[in-house]
Amino acid sequence: MGQHGEGVARDDEGRVVFVAGALPGEDVEAVVTEVRKNFSRAQAIKCLYSSPARITPGCPIFDQCGGCAFQHWEYREELAYKEDRVRQALLRVAEMPNPTLDPIVGMEDPHGYRNKGQFPWGGVPGQAFLGLYARGTHRAVAIQQCDIQDAQINGVLLPVMDMANALVLPPYDEVTGHGILRHLLLRSSDREQRMLALLVVSRWDDRLQQLADGLVEELPQLAGVGVNFNGAPTNRVLGSETRLLAGQPNIHEEILGKSFVVSFESFFQINPMQVETLYRLAIGAIPKRTRVVWDLYAGVGTLAILASEHAARVKGLEVNRQAVLDANANIAENGATNVVMVLGQAEKIIPQWAAHDQEMPGAVILDPPRAGLFPDVINALNKVHVNRLIYVSCNPDTLARDIGLLKQHYQLTRVTPVDMFPRTDHVEAVAILDASSAVGIRGMG
Repeated sequence: MGQHGEGVARDDEGRVVFVAGALPGEDVEAVVTEVRKNFSRAQAIKCLYSSPARITPGCPIFDQCGGCAFQHWEYREELAYKEDRVRQALLRVAEMPNPTLDPIVGMEDPHGYRNKGQFPWGGVPGQAFLGLYARGTHRAVAIQQCDIQDAQINGVLLPVMDMANALVLPPYDEVTGHGILRHLLLRSSDREQRMLALLVVSRWDDRLQQLADGLVEELPQLAGVGVNFNGAPTNRVLGSETRLLAGQPNIHEEILGKSFVVSFESFFQINPMQVETLYRLAIGAIPKRTRVVWDLYAGVGTLAILASEHAARVKGLEVNRQAVLDANANIAENGATNVVMVLGQAEKIIPQWAAHDQEMPGAVILDPPRAGLFPDVINALNKVHVNRLIYVSCNPDTLARDIGLLKQHYQLTRVTPVDMFPRTDHVEAVAILDASSAVGIRGMG
């Protein structure tokens, strides 16, 4: 199985062929869709011999939608694949012959976990529909619900479509540039059992206010409805301006006993059950009697606030100004007076903190984007040489690359894969790197 949920085969000339829809061990009939110098891509059209682990997808549009990769595979096999993907990255990219890898932490039920949904509009005025993009395209496929979205989000899709069509609001057409409705973004709170809806539109129309008022009135689970303006001919979802139309601009979610504000656009983990697993592993890795913790990709302050109970001082660093504002609101929400947020780039701020702080951190938390750490950040970490790095990764390949670049000064102690996004090809992991392997790890109940 390849990295993106495609079966891997070889043609008569020995060239690798990535076969969408095929599972390991299967014989399939496939149509070649793309030929490159070193590999080809193909689409399975008939299964001649099926894997015993193949199952019937529960989603009716799985063969069209680009959201899931593994609806046709038993979940235990998916977990084994993801665990091995982390292992292979450490072996090949980090060049570590015997990496210490814990068993992957999966979910009891790999469905209905997403607390955020992003749905493009399609159709014509009066018959508009919400959907998901077909695999590899920007063509919306109509849906009535999504197998991995939570019940709250699925429950409002049809009412939103019905109200928009009653107002004859036209869906946006990327080719012609005509129309208004581009996307619908939904966020739900497990703690409050309430939601936010954001209408992404190409331009203002008075009917949007009618839609927002109607949604809040008819759907009591909707805490607020906003509008985001994106008139640019781009495939970016959000524009730069967001406005509240009805209700309130935020909801609250809880992680490991702490409360966090979730707004229309704020970054927040989309799997509330598994994020507690992920963050418990990260916070549990802070060494005992640590006085200072740095969180270098702090986002809205989630890990920094959770770390505040395990250190005298936590310094959070974040490059996004809005995220810093959201983090400060979360700090106030939780009374975390020992957490300070700083706006800036990690590669520039790390040397400043190292030069001027009276006390170096006992642990540094890293939760970078999929691209991993910039080379300058790695150079700065190698120079400051703290006792422990706690690396929360959403990409095994960049995690392994960065571990390889850090291993001259830091020894990999442990890696725990976590399945944050079941039925997709993504896998997260928490890696612990020590300057000295003698430091103990605290468990969190």
